[in-house]
Amino acid sequence: MTETRFRTFLAGIALGTSLAFASPASAEVSEVTLANQFSLSHLPLMIMKDQQFIEKQLAAQGLPDTKVNWISLAGSSAMIDGLLSGSLHVASTGTSGFAVLWDKTKGQVKSLGAQAYNVLNLVTRLPGVEKLEDLPLDTKIAVPAVGTSPQALALKIAALQKFGPDQINRFDQMTVTMAHPDAYAALQSSGSGVDSHFTAPPFEVWETARIDGAKVILSAEDVQGGEPATGTVLMATTKFRDANPKTFTAVHEALKDSVNFINENPEEAAKIYLAALNNTKDSVEETAKLIADPRMGYTVTPTNVVKLLGLFKDVGAIKTVPEDWKDLFFPELHELSGN
Repeated sequence: MTETRFRTFLAGIALGTSLAFASPASAEVSEVTLANQFSLSHLPLMIMKDQQFIEKQLAAQGLPDTKVNWISLAGSSAMIDGLLSGSLHVASTGTSGFAVLWDKTKGQVKSLGAQAYNVLNLVTRLPGVEKLEDLPLDTKIAVPAVGTSPQALALKIAALQKFGPDQINRFDQMTVTMAHPDAYAALQSSGSGVDSHFTAPPFEVWETARIDGAKVILSAEDVQGGEPATGTVLMATTKFRDANPKTFTAVHEALKDSVNFINENPEEAAKIYLAALNNTKDSVEETAKLIADPRMGYTVTPTNVVKLLGLFKDVGAIKTVPEDWKDLFFPELHELSGN
C-alpha cells in the first residue's frame, strides 16, 4: 500500500472492526498491521515478514488465525497518524519520529525494542560543495520525513552548532520528504531538482559509487557527539499492548528473532533485503558486507537514546527528555543494559 493510499485509508476507515483501540478488552485483534520503511536500518521487519516470524510467534501464543498485514511508508508522519488512529498497530521508524510521538503522547507510545544503529550521511552531487555550509539555500535535500526524521533533526542540530540558536531552522526550507529509493533515483536525474540526499545505508554507498561527483559532506554521527546511537526502533501504543498482550508478545519476540537472524545469516539477510527492494543490480556479497559493517549494528538493546533525545530537545523537536531510557521502552526490554 502506498503512503497516499494509506492516508486515504486513514481518513475513511471505520474504527471498530479489528482495530486495537476498538476491540473488546477480552479479545485480541484478529489482524495486526505493521508499517516498515526501506533502508537497511529497517531490515529486521523485512526479515520478520519474509521468515514469517510473527506468524510463528502468534501460533506459539495460541493465535494461529491472526492475520498479519504489512504496508510500506516513506517516513514517520503517516506512521504517527496510523498509530494515533488505531489503524496501525506497530511501526518501524527513526528514533526521532518515535521521540516526537513519545513526547506528544506523554509516554502512551513506547518502543518494543531498538533495531539498529548506523551512520547517516548527507550526500550531494553539487560541484564545489565540500561541507554543509557550502550548500546554496535554494537547493533541495531529500530526507525521509521533513521535520521529524533523524536526518531532518541532524540538520537542525548541525545548524545550531555551526550557526547558533537563531539559525536552528536554517535548512528546513531546503528539505523535501522522499523515500530513500525515490531520493536515490532523483539524485541520478539532473532534472529532479534534488541535489542532495541525507541517506541511510546502503544508499550512501550506492550514490557515491555511481553518481558523478557525489560525495559525503556531513555525518549525523559527528553532530550527535561522535558515538553511535539507536537509529531505528519498533513502536506501539501502551493501549495496544494492554489490550493485546499475546499479540504484543508475538511481535516483540519476532523482533528478537529477526535481529538474531541478521547477525547469524548476513548473506541470507542481504538476499531478503535486495528482493524486498526489487534490486537486481547489487550483489548479495557486497550487500552482506554492508550489513556486517562495524559502523552498523543490529540489536534490540537501546544505545545512547537519552543523550540523543537531549539533542532533539536542544533544537525544539521535543519538550521532555526522559531521566532513564526505560521510560521510552516497554517493560519487556528493561532487563537489558541499555542507555
